[in-house]
Amino acid sequence: MFLKIINSLTSIYLPLITLCISLISCQMQDQKFIKRTQFIMGTLVEITVLEEDKELAQKAISKSFEEMSRLENIMSNYLHNSELSKLNMSAGSQKNITVSSDLMEVIQRGVHWGRLSNGAIDISIGPAVNLWKFDSDSPLPPSPKKLKSIIGLIDYRGIYIEGNSIGLKQKGMSLDLGSIGKGYAVDRAVEVLKFSGIKNGFVNAGGDLMAFGSKKGTKPWRIGIQHPRKPEEMIISLTLKDKAVATSGDYQRYFIHDEKRYHHILNPEDGWPSGNAISATVIADTVADADALSTALFILGAEKGLDLINSLEGVEGMVLSNLGSASFSFGFRDLPGLSFQDLKDNLSQ
Repeated sequence: MFLKIINSLTSIYLPLITLCISLISCQMQDQKFIKRTQFIMGTLVEITVLEEDKELAQKAISKSFEEMSRLENIMSNYLHNSELSKLNMSAGSQKNITVSSDLMEVIQRGVHWGRLSNGAIDISIGPAVNLWKFDSDSPLPPSPKKLKSIIGLIDYRGIYIEGNSIGLKQKGMSLDLGSIGKGYAVDRAVEVLKFSGIKNGFVNAGGDLMAFGSKKGTKPWRIGIQHPRKPEEMIISLTLKDKAVATSGDYQRYFIHDEKRYHHILNPEDGWPSGNAISATVIADTVADADALSTALFILGAEKGLDLINSLEGVEGMVLSNLGSASFSFGFRDLPGLSFQDLKDNLSQ
């Protein structure tokens, strides 16, 4: 038996390094760039702002991190006293639980994308996530029998929303907001920065990123998308202004068992890691939507996934298949500043 566990800190740092590679020289040469990082929501979050008033910048960044920490305390599955954990514990009780406006908004949006993707993204994936135990020191694939036994609990249609309360139909149901919650937190962090008077900057939470304003004058931010098999390289770069980008990939959290890769993006149909893609990137107006849709695109694969992306206004996507091919939404190639790097390489290697 061969078992390889990928170092979690490595998987956290690499997307950050890749997405920000074009900013490094600017930050070193121009002290107006103020950057801080903090570990929140299971990943390293980087906030960078372009602001002459250092005191204003530091206060704004601190408030943004505080907002993300507050949301983590609401939406985390790992904190037993979080709102989400209390909601999950009430599953099957026939009682709706009053929730905060933040949790309500995230769950409603998750259900929305569940409907539009025909269940490809399902925030009730919790029972399968719990069986896989990707955060364990020695993760192993769960038994097929156990996975099969909980599939009936994965169904976003069993989430009842009434007013400001939510109920889960079946005992054993469990919501997991990993496909949308982090993106929502990034959106809120950006809102805090703007409200505090910051006009230019970006927030990057392990590859879920929103860039607002500009880097210099009218010059937009340039970001790069990580090569799924060569983490030190980029496959494409593009410019962003008041847009969000998120990438879902089989390289972000995974382990190898008996020479087979098992990643954390699970297909709600059977609870197993989806095998249609190795990476999916979505550009959208909000990070929450980009986060959710990159997951849906990854699970659906090129044909069905891009049909979904093409049906949405203001959304573009790219998916890299496990066969080494790249497919794009109708307007992806027209994105501002798009530059292809190592896309011609064999992506399956």
